[in-house]
Amino acid sequence: MTSWQTLIRTRLEATQAGNSEGNMLGGIIPILFTPFDSQGQVDAAGLRRVLRFELAGGVHGIGINGFASEAYKLSDAERQQTVDIVAAELANAVPLVIGIAPNSLSTAIQQARHYAQYRPAALMALPPATMDNGERALVEFYVALGQASDVPIMLQQAPHIPQYRHTELSAESLAEIAERAPTVRYFKLEGPGSAAKMRELAPMLPADARMFGGGGGITVLSELENGAAGLIPGVGFNEIFLAAWAKWTAGDRAGAAYIIAGGQALVQAVSGRGHEMSLHLRKRLMLRYGAIGCAYVRQPTVPLDPANLPAFFAIVDALNLRVARQVQ
Repeated sequence: MTSWQTLIRTRLEATQAGNSEGNMLGGIIPILFTPFDSQGQVDAAGLRRVLRFELAGGVHGIGINGFASEAYKLSDAERQQTVDIVAAELANAVPLVIGIAPNSLSTAIQQARHYAQYRPAALMALPPATMDNGERALVEFYVALGQASDVPIMLQQAPHIPQYRHTELSAESLAEIAERAPTVRYFKLEGPGSAAKMRELAPMLPADARMFGGGGGITVLSELENGAAGLIPGVGFNEIFLAAWAKWTAGDRAGAAYIIAGGQALVQAVSGRGHEMSLHLRKRLMLRYGAIGCAYVRQPTVPLDPANLPAFFAIVDALNLRVARQVQ
């Protein structure tokens, strides 16, 4: 048995042993970025190495085809390719979350039925955003999708992304969706005001529904304090969040706060300068580590000034993280 097969088996056994809450998602579930080669094509080997890096760190799940995957820059065939790669490599070691961003109900249902073959723990579904059809139309969209899907749905709210600014739903609407569509069991709430939205929504949800934070973890502590069941960040330095999560679930809130405070400079440096810059910096981290061979971010994107990288790497190195050890 290879070291990777041993790791997969160990993670699968740990997941099964800790499955005491009806297979509900919880904890730290990073969204993998999509590495590209020097020709701008999906780097399958690099994607596998990034997945292995995160899994070896002890994450509680893996996501693909979210914003952090540059899914909005991928073709349909490439999004299918990344799911195929990740699902095969993951081999059910931890729960899989697959992102979808359909522009119609019929497309959403088609995608939900298609991706069911991969047995994901959830489909993370963005709302249709090309047109502003109003809140009621989005409520009915999610209700119909939830009623048609056998796979649990994670309703994603991302009003900090300009294209999705007009798709934010009220806590009352989110609760209505959960009541009318039992398959909609997860809510990823991110961007400014996410913790306040969680505080409002939490008492309205059924007991078997869960909320997750995002936004790179900038406000993770506030989100946990207001009912979040975990965090869905990007990749690279999740040992910070995993250590804080361990303290939090053990009842040591002060310990969790201390860990988050210690890593805040890095979290802010990566996630506090916009989504596209976060892509650049995470890829630069994994390039330096050796997991990928190219840090290309697809165009259009924001410019990265290489002169700023030494100061950024100094922040990483001061924390003695795995990604700073260049062990590949």
